Amino acid sequence: MKLKYVFPEPPLPFLGAAARLSHLLLSEAIRRGVDVEAFIEYFDEKDATAMREMFTAPNCKLRLFCAKSVQKQFLRTTRSLFWQGAFLYDAAFMAALDESMRDPEAVLHLETHSACWPGLKHLDRTVLNLHYLLNADMRSEKHHGLRVKWNLHRERQMLKTFKYMAAVTPALAHEVSLINPSAQLHPVQFGLDLEGYPYAAPTATESRPLNIGMIGSYAWAPTRAAARHFLQLWPRIKQVVREARLFLVGRGAERILGDDARAADPEARVVQNVPDIIPYFHELDCMVYAPEHASGIKVKILEAFALGVPVVTNQHGIDGIPVRHREHCIVGSTDAELVEGVRYLTENPEVKRKMTQAARNLVEEICAPSNVFDQWLAVYAQMNSRKACDKAKQHMPGTAASPTGLAVT
Repeated sequence: MKLKYVFPEPPLPFLGAAARLSHLLLSEAIRRGVDVEAFIEYFDEKDATAMREMFTAPNCKLRLFCAKSVQKQFLRTTRSLFWQGAFLYDAAFMAALDESMRDPEAVLHLETHSACWPGLKHLDRTVLNLHYLLNADMRSEKHHGLRVKWNLHRERQMLKTFKYMAAVTPALAHEVSLINPSAQLHPVQFGLDLEGYPYAAPTATESRPLNIGMIGSYAWAPTRAAARHFLQLWPRIKQVVREARLFLVGRGAERILGDDARAADPEARVVQNVPDIIPYFHELDCMVYAPEHASGIKVKILEAFALGVPVVTNQHGIDGIPVRHREHCIVGSTDAELVEGVRYLTENPEVKRKMTQAARNLVEEICAPSNVFDQWLAVYAQMNSRKACDKAKQHMPGTAASPTGLAVT
C-alpha cells in the first residue's frame, strides 16, 4: 500500500485539533514504515519550515503548496461555492496528486471537508475523514440565513458523492448514512498525542475561587449553545457551590459571551483567543459541557480527561467516548442532574481525584496513536478488499457489480 494524505492545513502539533490529529496520523504512519506521501496546503512559511524539519524520514515525502501563492481565478473561486475548500488547490497541486495516484497501490486519505475537492477524480480509492457534520451542528440555531442554507446543501451534495468515508463517532457515521445510504462508513477513534497533555491531579483551591465553566471555540454553534445552556444553569450552580466563579476561555469567548457571563456572575473570568490553552485547563476545577445536537467527538472533553480536569456532561458530550458514569465523569440527563454533579465533585475531592485518573487512563487507551492508526489500517484494507471484489464481479460473465451497500464497521 502507498498511502497518500491530503491535509488542507499543516499537520503540526501546536495548531488546532484537526492539525494535531493530522500530525498524529502522519507521524504514526512514518513510525510504522508505511510508504507515505503528504500533500499539504500552508499559509505561513514558518509552518513549512517546521514541517520540513519535523518529517525527515526516508519513507515520507512532503509535497508542500503555499495557499497564499494561489492566484485567484474565476473558475477556482466559483467551484468553492460547490466544494468546500476547493479554492486552495491550484493546477500544480492537482497535477502532482494525479501523477502520484497513477500508482495502482495508492490509497488517498482526505482529512476534513476542506480536502474533498482533490479526491473527486479518485473516488474508488479515496476515503474522506469527517470530524463534524454541519447539517447536525446547525440544528441548535433557530434561523438559517441564505449562506448557511447553501452550505448545508453543499455539504449534503459532498456526502452523496463519496463512496468511502470515516467519522470520528458512530453517531456521526449514522448521520452521514441518512444522507448517503450507499456509502461505506467507518467510525474511527479521534487520536491525541498525550505527550502534549501533562496530567495534573486536582488540588485544593483555598487561595482562590473554584473555577467552574467551559473551554472551547464559541464561534462553533454547538459550543456556543452549550455555553448559553451553562449560563442558564449558573444561578443554580452558585446556590450549591457558593465559592464558585464562572470561567469561560476560548475563541470568541469575550466577543460572544462576555456581557452575558458578567451578567450571570460579576466576578466571571472570560478570556478569548489565547496562544496556549493548557494553562487554562489547569486553572479549571470543573468543566460543565452539555451540548445539544452536536456532531463529532468533543475534543475539549478528551483534552480535559487527558489533563486531569473533572467533567460534568450529558450523552451528547460523551458521543464516541466509552465512559462510565461516576467512574470517568458525571453524565447527567437533566439540568438538576448536571447541577448535582457539580456539587458532588466539588464536595468530594478524593472522588474527583480517582475520577480524573480513570479518565486519563481511558484516553491513554482509546486515543493512543497506535490504536487509532490500527483502525485506519483496517479501513484501508476494507477499501482494497471492496475494490478487488468489485473488479472481480466486473470480469464475471453475465454478472453486474451490485450497488455499494451500507457497511458501518
